[in-house]
Amino acid sequence: MKRALFIGRFQPFHHGHQYAIKKLLKKFNEVVVVIGSSESSFTTENPFTCGERIEMIRICFTKSELAKIVIVPVPDLNDNRVWVDHVFMHIPPIDDVYSNNQLVKMLFSKHGILVKTVDFYDRGPKEGTNIRKLMGEGNATWKDHIPKTAVKYLDGVEAEDRMKKIIRMGGRHV
Repeated sequence: MKRALFIGRFQPFHHGHQYAIKKLLKKFNEVVVVIGSSESSFTTENPFTCGERIEMIRICFTKSELAKIVIVPVPDLNDNRVWVDHVFMHIPPIDDVYSNNQLVKMLFSKHGILVKTVDFYDRGPKEGTNIRKLMGEGNATWKDHIPKTAVKYLDGVEAEDRMKKIIRMGGRHV
């Protein structure tokens, strides 16, 4: 069985994440999706809880796709020297690692593991930082960058209002 590892914070889960996972599902028997910073929520960088991120991911895939996705929350250690080993302690064995995050690439490469680049989904600002900024500004165009099922979920948890409150409070917990 061939397994890929795909790491992200998914704050929020967007078209780029969905595109990458769907491509990996075509190539691998399973995709292990690590939710990084799983313990963080209600901050500017990490506004959504781990449970909310799991829900966003799950509702964006079919049952047959979900049967091939293993979602694993991994809390931060705040110690880059041991972070890769920490990730490996939380996941099943994998064959390949995929990420476009430069820090992830550097940390795995120090362990002799090549991190492969994920093809970018080309549709405007898909990076979570930009999407969170649009949400905080009350700019509804953030919804164009997120799968419709995740938009509906985020509307249900009042994500835009949450981002506005977090920003008003200077990025601290609401």
